[in-house]
Amino acid sequence: MRALVIDDHPLIQEIVPVVLAKALGEVEVVTEATLEGGLARAGSPQPPDLVLLDLGLPGCEGLEALARFRSKFPDLPLVVLSSTCDRDSIIAALEAGAVGYIPKTSKPDVMIAALKVVAAGGTYVPREALDEPVEKQAAPRRRRNVALDLTERQKDVMRLILKGYNNERIAAELSIAPNTVKQHAHAIFSALGVSTRAEAVIAAARRGLSLG
Repeated sequence: MRALVIDDHPLIQEIVPVVLAKALGEVEVVTEATLEGGLARAGSPQPPDLVLLDLGLPGCEGLEALARFRSKFPDLPLVVLSSTCDRDSIIAALEAGAVGYIPKTSKPDVMIAALKVVAAGGTYVPREALDEPVEKQAAPRRRRNVALDLTERQKDVMRLILKGYNNERIAAELSIAPNTVKQHAHAIFSALGVSTRAEAVIAAARRGLSLG
């Protein structure tokens, strides 16, 4: 496996390759300190299988780095590394196409577990996103304790949503129309009591949902 780490902090450039090796075994790691360098490396004849991207790169604000990367390489698994770990930032990054969000404050064993989840084709959601906002903690929790009533096809769609696939790729994987994917996704969101893909991923993680 080849991994690309895009971060301008020297300490992160030293630590993350070590964590990647412990999580994934034999892995070739290259580092870049700028978004432009990362984009060029990802487009090289030997592109990475996984990208770890810092959102606080020089000249980038908010989700700009993630948005630019996803627009150019929509199918390349990308994990966000960030010193920001509030729930809204995590949801926004997952909604923008990240397949994982690892706060830089995470302990090495947490990072290792997160990278194993992503390498297995899953989506890693940190604990910070699973904690409900204070204003929602007193809300009824009936949905959380009720098994999801999904059809087999809806379960197929949910599995691919949890892998970070967009509607077009899900349609191609399942040989169905993109509009059909949207209909299934709407049914899934209703069952989970959410309105977006990122919220669906978080709700599934909070439930410990396993679809086989």
